[in-house]
Amino acid sequence: MRFEIGIKNRVTTGGSREKIKKLIIFNMNIEKVKIAVIGQGYVGLPLAIEFGKKYPTLGFDINQARINELNKGVDHTNEATPEQLRSANQLTFSANINDIKECNIYIVTVPTPIDEFKTPD
Repeated sequence: MRFEIGIKNRVTTGGSREKIKKLIIFNMNIEKVKIAVIGQGYVGLPLAIEFGKKYPTLGFDINQARINELNKGVDHTNEATPEQLRSANQLTFSANINDIKECNIYIVTVPTPIDEFKTPD
């Protein structure tokens, strides 16, 4: 499994979950965490909702229409119900790139580019 977690201008790739957890705890006070989940599709939205139940979380997407519907409590992809969206009381949504500057943990959940044979690029 490959994953990347950005920690305030630094990206860590790979490693065990325990190693990443220690790295996060070592580098910041958990009470000052603000998470950015970049990409509000079928992976990013449910992830943002779960984090938004416990931590200040920003769901970021470049599609302003998508952000507008999520801010109204509507998800046309049916990945989340209105009740699930409301349950994440620390979750906000934005398409403004400047809003993610306040975050100190970045999780990128955007589509993987594929070639004409549907092989990841």
